[in-house]
Amino acid sequence: MCILMLFCGLKAVSGVPFSFLGNMEMVGIVSDKAKYYMPEMKNKPKIYWSCTGVIAVENRNSIDETERTCGLQYHLLCQSLAGLTNRAVEKGKSEVAVWLYDHGGKPSYSLSCAALRDMGIREQGMQDGVELACGNYTSADGIQVQLKGLFDGYVLTDVKNNPESGVVASVASHVYNSIIVDVRDKEYYEKAGYVMKYDATRKTTTDAWYEFKDRCSKDALVIMPVQTGELREFAIKNNLFVLNLNKRQEDAGSGQNIELLEEVLAWLKPNAPVYGWEQGVSEDEFVARVSRSGHPMIPCDWSYNHSLMSLLYNEDRLPVQTKAFDPRTIDFNKKTNYVSFFLSDGDNVQWMMQDFASRYYDVPEAADVKMTYGLPISTLAMMAPVQLDNLIELQQPDCSLMEMLGGGYYYVDTYSQNHNRKANLKVAAKRLAAYMRQYQVKLLGVMAMDVKSTAAKEAYQAYVDANDQLEGIIALQYSPYAGGEGEIFWMTNKKGYDIPVITVKYSLWDRLHEREGAPAFIASELKNKAQEESFSVICVHAWSHFEDNAYGATAAKQCAGYLDDRFEVVNMQELVWRLRMSQRPEQTRDYLNKTH
Repeated sequence: MCILMLFCGLKAVSGVPFSFLGNMEMVGIVSDKAKYYMPEMKNKPKIYWSCTGVIAVENRNSIDETERTCGLQYHLLCQSLAGLTNRAVEKGKSEVAVWLYDHGGKPSYSLSCAALRDMGIREQGMQDGVELACGNYTSADGIQVQLKGLFDGYVLTDVKNNPESGVVASVASHVYNSIIVDVRDKEYYEKAGYVMKYDATRKTTTDAWYEFKDRCSKDALVIMPVQTGELREFAIKNNLFVLNLNKRQEDAGSGQNIELLEEVLAWLKPNAPVYGWEQGVSEDEFVARVSRSGHPMIPCDWSYNHSLMSLLYNEDRLPVQTKAFDPRTIDFNKKTNYVSFFLSDGDNVQWMMQDFASRYYDVPEAADVKMTYGLPISTLAMMAPVQLDNLIELQQPDCSLMEMLGGGYYYVDTYSQNHNRKANLKVAAKRLAAYMRQYQVKLLGVMAMDVKSTAAKEAYQAYVDANDQLEGIIALQYSPYAGGEGEIFWMTNKKGYDIPVITVKYSLWDRLHEREGAPAFIASELKNKAQEESFSVICVHAWSHFEDNAYGATAAKQCAGYLDDRFEVVNMQELVWRLRMSQRPEQTRDYLNKTH
């Protein structure tokens, strides 16, 4: 895969001496197989079909469409078609895969699809799902490209009258090796020769659990709203259970599967990832439960093609590495009030696959304020490694990157509270460290319900113990993000160096709170508390908009513009090193002399 094999090695980086890079502890390939814990496609197909009419199609989850190639009914068909076909490749029963074509033309999917071709996997053609399910094709170059014979029949849904039938069918599909067909289209597929293998029209998600849990993998779970088709390909290909919290779309009042969620979470393997999201439910109803049970939540409910994007992700390779930062270039004699801005929600995989780069990341304002960005380094490395490499390549020289939020979304102070916390926390930290070292990411952003708690500090220490290359940790509180009030804690790594844990001091947020607000308000708070020297971390809430529709780096630039000459805006790595030299000068000098 050409895009995956980009070699960074010891290349010069603008503004950094080559000798510094040459003296770095170059990790490159990390051979620790414990880091390969997400489902992966291991067998390479020879060709793939592009299936049209799903990605970036507005009516893909509508239940009111009547055309066979429209609506949720069609979306579930296509997702099941792709999942079963890709599973057949994995099992060695076929040489042809299915890729869901992106009608929006996003670079993330274009690059990932191009990587398949770089691996020698040829596109057979572009067809809608109905044609792929029912069409008769001759072989091409000795390869059987017809899909119809790969399936044993169909699973019947009635998504208009029983929303959970689509969720049940997503599980029954891999159990019965059958595509998903709705009552709307039943007659058409039966005329094409398909026979019903399972009737989900009156079934509930609880029914699916008790009928099929012994046929599902404990390696992961998918949580998705009832009226969606996303992630079903991934679930079907990997034999995963699919669960919805609300029994009706965004309507908690019509019943929820909370008790079922608790039972399923306890059934999963420890530290198994939970993919997706639920709409219309507060995070404390599901993310908090996922966290307490010892599983990372992977926000990816509007992303696609993760089976093929994960193809052979565990092959040792030299990925694109972040731009090196040389702390020896800092004038440590300068004392002022240092401020560093970073963008929230960097754990969001689907955002990384959509407009994150074009609207928030690869923008000129980012360089103006030396913005720091959190990325889901460890999860993207397994789910969409080509897009991760692309994002790292787009990193601007004066901007820092950090891992966000530790291998998924969870609260470090509650993680695995329900069972074997110390052991599971150690596993999570070890996995994370392997990816941070491989991509040379030195900063970690985490979230806790209480960033000052003993349990949170226990987690900080676990991350520091697992990764002696970690330079600093940024800690957000679930709500408000700035609940830590800028307090700093120190954790000692195994080499005897103290690593700072810096809590967020203020948040740029379009709501008013003691430590949250608009750019002018936050700037005034900073100026009122200016000292001879200070270190302030400001979280920029990704979804907040301010004056002149400013958001992201533009909002940070507005805030910086209100500050006076007592302040200097720096990226997060510089702020961390200045803090370390200010408060731990002897050991920091010792570290820089020995390491660099």
